[in-house]
Amino acid sequence: MKRPIFHCTVIFLLTLCLLASPLSVPAASGDGGLTDLTGLSGMPAAPSIDAPSAILIEAKTGAVLYAKNADQAHFPASITKVMTALLTIENCSLDETVTFSYRATHELEENSSGIARTEGEEMSVRDCLYGLLIASANEVAQALAEHVSGSLEAFAELMNQRAAELGCTNTHFANPSGLNNPEHYTTAHDMALIMQAAVQNPTFLEIDSTTRYTIPTTNKHSETLVISMKHQMLLDGANHYEYAVAGKTGYTSLAGYTLVTYAVKDDMELICVILDGPTSESRYTSTRALFDYGFQNFQMFQLSQHSGSLEASPDTGLYLGSNLLSLAPSQEDWLVLPNTLPFSSLETQIAWGGGEDGSSLASISYSYQGTLVGTAALTVQAEEEASFPYSGSASGLQERGALSLRSLALYGGIAAGALVLLILLVHGLRRKKKKWPLRMSPSLRGRSRRRR
Repeated sequence: MKRPIFHCTVIFLLTLCLLASPLSVPAASGDGGLTDLTGLSGMPAAPSIDAPSAILIEAKTGAVLYAKNADQAHFPASITKVMTALLTIENCSLDETVTFSYRATHELEENSSGIARTEGEEMSVRDCLYGLLIASANEVAQALAEHVSGSLEAFAELMNQRAAELGCTNTHFANPSGLNNPEHYTTAHDMALIMQAAVQNPTFLEIDSTTRYTIPTTNKHSETLVISMKHQMLLDGANHYEYAVAGKTGYTSLAGYTLVTYAVKDDMELICVILDGPTSESRYTSTRALFDYGFQNFQMFQLSQHSGSLEASPDTGLYLGSNLLSLAPSQEDWLVLPNTLPFSSLETQIAWGGGEDGSSLASISYSYQGTLVGTAALTVQAEEEASFPYSGSASGLQERGALSLRSLALYGGIAAGALVLLILLVHGLRRKKKKWPLRMSPSLRGRSRRRR
């Protein structure tokens, strides 16, 4: 009898430990898509701009605040280098050494931008990235591509693969620099997605927000080289914009004047993309007009501060802020709305599951008059200390608030363990009862034979 009891006790304790562990619910991963708010009724009047194609998005939420032919394909020119920089940072250490090849330094358009690097020259990845984003050096773009992927063609494949992962739907890259190529194109929508991913990378943001940098001496250059940012909204002058943080310029004869810019004011983060601008000046005035439009006419809502107004639909079986389980958006989830649209006017719908891989416990979507304006994963809000709220009445239960997950797991573990223990004990007793006649003493077996 001792061994079954011992086994049951071990199983009970293991079950209790497993079930009493805190529940962890990972947040949902984004799918890289953008939420279009431009069709909302009551949207503020948008400015008129010269560029044939442009977009303005809020970076944290992925909400489109303005779009003009945003899915129309154009040549991007040097704003391509945002993707080149992002891939380099994702695949290399900043201290790695890049060696410039003959192809990297010679297969370039005449008079294209560069920093006069030569075949066999060596630079760190870090210095190359500054040369790429600040000086827009094309030979540096090609050297980085070869360093990352071995060839320009292999790097172009990597660029297209990453673009697809980010949700780009009408983009095809043929080179790392953006020099003229009929097979090298993107859209304002897709370029906004690429910039959105790039500014989430601290290394990219640090480099791309630098306005002046000194490239140190190399094995081919005995003197340092000072380079300066070309994006005028980040520099002092007539086109300076107070909230501009980072960005990249572009120009070729086929692409016209292109520009991608990231600006931050309070809780709002805006990305503006201009494609095929008619003049260099117009891309700045258009970007300024769109940034002013976004910052002045829209407001940000931190969803965790508004979760108290959520109500679960009866068919979901989900209770928010109830005495059983508390779920809410995380502090990183935001929603952007026009100033004229109060948060209370939104409709909410809650469903179990969420995220591309189903990693979220639940998700919530927000809509206005049938138009989706945002989504968020709902995560479990556990209490710091376990406490059992039952006070003998429903009113007392409500007053004490939500039962923590640790408490639920603890009492659930005890109940489950007790049930397992009971089942095993009963099973053990049945087996013992069935085997009892086979364990009679010799004297009893002898008596049994004589009685027959």
